[in-house]
This record gives sequence, structure tokens and C-alpha cells, in this order.
Amino acid sequence: MGADSQTKTILCAKTPELIETAIADRKPEQSQTDPHSRASTADILVAELSQSDSTLSGEQFEKALQTCSNVVHEAEVDRKLKEIGSATPILPSEIGTDFNFKREIVWKNVVGFLLLHICGWVGLHLAFWRYCDYRTTLYTMWLMYASGQGVTMGAHRLWSHRAFKAKLWLRIILLWMHTLAGQNCLYVWVRDHRQHHKFSDTDADPHNANRGFFFSHIGWLLSRKHPKVIEYGKKIDMSDLEADPLIMFQKE
Repeated sequence: MGADSQTKTILCAKTPELIETAIADRKPEQSQTDPHSRASTADILVAELSQSDSTLSGEQFEKALQTCSNVVHEAEVDRKLKEIGSATPILPSEIGTDFNFKREIVWKNVVGFLLLHICGWVGLHLAFWRYCDYRTTLYTMWLMYASGQGVTMGAHRLWSHRAFKAKLWLRIILLWMHTLAGQNCLYVWVRDHRQHHKFSDTDADPHNANRGFFFSHIGWLLSRKHPKVIEYGKKIDMSDLEADPLIMFQKE
């Protein structure tokens, strides 16, 4: 058996036990009140691993350390995601989809989206036939990129899922870029997305895929929300965004 296979075998055998030991050794009061002073789960795992098996070479130990860190990181991210949203997990089967529900069309949204797409096609025609100055075309392309990053990097990865941390200057830029996208205020965007993950494919999901491709893509923006969306939307934990004055300023 090669060194890599041996290391993998050792880790597969030890990782569940080490994770359980590491989590059990953590003090709850430290986890909640002093995140900077407590030893991370990864640190505890590494210490346990080094004490548990002295046969690993330096290179093998580095691989073991990286594997343990990845396992713990995934566990921490999963725990964090479970904390986001409703305090009480709801199974999709408890809500379901009422296919007899009749939706009310919001005609001002229909007209608005039609005009938006018509303007887009006209703009594409003008740019293609070079009726526009090249600088206008480049500026438009930059706006498309910036607004896209505001939604994907900002609203989605940073604020909805808390996938990374950002300093004040980056948060300001991403918030501005999200504003360029015109996809409602950030607060509503994040709430709807967290709700989508929490109650996927049910009547409490703002863009319930069970209602078809068109509805989940754009139809949900052209009709009034299902009563379940409004009801369960109030249960989504938005305290992190409500504590951010920048986001609340944009919301107002």
C-alpha cells in the first residue's frame, strides 16, 4: 500500500472519532461569546491526530492536516447554513404545492419586463450595427459585468450564504453593484433566496420549480406572492442584515 493510500486509510478510520472528540471538547460559552480566543475545531483535530498516530511522515501529516481542515470547514459551513433561515426546520412535505392555486398577475411588472427586454434588443441592434460609440458599448458591457457581480458575489455568496467575509470598502462596492442590477433591494433578495433554500419546491418557495420552468425563471416576478411565501418569509432570520446600516439604508 502506498503512502497516499495509507494516509487516506488512517484518516478514514480516525476522522469521525476525532471530529466527535473535538466537538465534544469545545465549550459552548466560548463558541458564542469569544470566537477569537477559543481553539478551533481544526486545531483540536490536528492535536488529536498528532497524538493518536506517530507513524505518519512529515509529508503525510501535512496531507492529514489539510484533509482534517477541509472536513471541519465543510462541517462548520453546513452548521452555519442550518442556522440561517427559520428557527424550526420545515420539511417540504409539510407544505407541499397547491396546483389549484390561482395566481394574480401584476400587470405593471409584465409591462416593465416587456419594455426592458425590448430596450435590450434595440440596444443590441444599435451596438451590432455600430450606431453606438464604442465607448458606450464598452460602458454597457462593464455595467452588465458589475451588476452581475453585485448579484452573484454580493447578494448570493456574501450576504445570502455568508460564504466569505468582506471588509467595509468591498461591501460598499458590492452593494452599489447590486443596486445597478435593479433586482429589488438587497434585503428582499437575500430573504427570498434564504427562503428558497429553506422551503425548496413548495408553496413557501418564492420561485417554486414545481410550477414549471417559466414560473421559476421569471413568472414568479410577474405575479403576487403565494400566501405561504408571505407567511414563511416572516420566519426567516434576517438579523445579520438588519444589524448592517448599509443594507438597511439601501432598503429604505
